[in-house]
Amino acid sequence: MNKVMSAAEAIREIPDGATVAIGGSSLSRKPMALVRQLARSDVKDLRLVVDVGGPDVDLLIAMGKVREVIFAYVGFELMGLAPHFRQARQAGSLRFQEWTEYTVMAGLDASIKGVPFLPTHTGWGTDVLKVTSAFRTVTDPFTGEELVAVPAIRPDFALVHVNVADRQGNGVILGDGHVDELCVKAAERTILSAEWIADPKEIQGFGRNIRILRVYVDAVVEAPWGAHFTGCAPYYRADLAHVREYVEASRDEDAFRKYVDRFVTPADDALMRNLGGVESLVERLRV
Repeated sequence: MNKVMSAAEAIREIPDGATVAIGGSSLSRKPMALVRQLARSDVKDLRLVVDVGGPDVDLLIAMGKVREVIFAYVGFELMGLAPHFRQARQAGSLRFQEWTEYTVMAGLDASIKGVPFLPTHTGWGTDVLKVTSAFRTVTDPFTGEELVAVPAIRPDFALVHVNVADRQGNGVILGDGHVDELCVKAAERTILSAEWIADPKEIQGFGRNIRILRVYVDAVVEAPWGAHFTGCAPYYRADLAHVREYVEASRDEDAFRKYVDRFVTPADDALMRNLGGVESLVERLRV
C-alpha cells in the first residue's frame, strides 16, 4: 500500500483540538517540516505531548495553535529555554502539565498496553505530585506499598521524522530513537516524514534500524532536511546559528513576524533558498 503524500495532505487530517504527540528530542530529529506545515494551517486548540520538546512546541505556541502541553522539558539545550514556551508558561496563557521524561513514557506505554494507568515509584521525593494534578496514588494489592499511578496518554496523532522510510510506512531510525516508537504505537494515527523514501526491498538492508513498522503508519512524507533546524544524525547537525536567529527574532514581535515570513510560511523550495541553499547547509551541517 502506497502511503506517500505531501505534508499538506497529511496535516490536513489533523482537526482542531487534537492531541498530537511529537517525536524527537529538543534539537534532535524533530519533524520540523510537518510542524511548519501544521503551523501554517488553520488548525487550533492542539494538545501537544512531548517528552523533551524544542522548536516544535515553541513554534506552534508562537503561531497560536496550542491550548495545552504535556511535557518534561521544552528548550534548546545549551541555547536555553524555548522563548515562546517560557513566555506562555510565565503568563499562564496556556495550560501546562509538567511531567517527567519517564512518566511521559509510562503514560504512552499505558495506552499501548490498553490499561488506564501504570504504577511506578517515579515521583516520590520530588515536587512532581504537587505541580501536576494528573497523577494519583494507588496501593499495591499484594504488598500494600503505595505507588504513583501515571494515567494513559492517548494521542490522536503522532508526528515523527526518520532517516529513511519506504512508501508502505516502514521507518529507519539511525541512532537514538528517543520516544518515537512509543508515540507511534500509542497514537491512533501516525504521520511519518523521512529524509528520503526507499524501495521496500532496499529498506530491508537496514535490518534492526527499522524501528517504525508500517502497521502503525498512515502517511509518509518525503522531506529532505525535514528535521532542520534540529539535527538528524548521522546526516546533519543541529543548526545552532539558526537557533540563535530564532531566539533573537523571538524577542520582538515585528522581528518574529519577519522570521515567520522567511522561514515558516514559504513552501519548501523558497524556504531552502532563504536558508542559503542545499550546498550551504551541506557545507555547514553535514557530519
